Amino acid sequence: MSFHETGRPTGIICHGPIVLLSALPHPDAFIASMITGDGKASSLTTGWPYAGYRATIFLTGEEQALEGPNGLGGNVQFYLVNALAEASARVEPIANWHSNVVVDRELITGQQPMSAPEFGDALVAKLNDKQ
Repeated sequence: MSFHETGRPTGIICHGPIVLLSALPHPDAFIASMITGDGKASSLTTGWPYAGYRATIFLTGEEQALEGPNGLGGNVQFYLVNALAEASARVEPIANWHSNVVVDRELITGQQPMSAPEFGDALVAKLNDKQ
């Protein structure tokens, strides 16, 4: 939270942007609601400091390509895009497996590893702006 509060650059890529949910007032209840699909998640987001931020994260289609017996052998409990959107982030995806970096204020997010070069450039540029 201190990076957000002081406007310091925060860079997160691939599955990492889900960590932003830890700044919710009740993150455990929010995640439990996402897992059960009980429809209560959006009522648990009041006061989230990243509300309205533009971001990207590993996409549902990318996740589905890795699920099941032909992938990594398991399934996720909920899709990351859905969770960030439910928390009121403005998720900006592009096509699966393409580089995508979104910069909004101090937050720099990258969609997946294919975004690494562009993500690194954006993070370094943001760090240089802060000097």
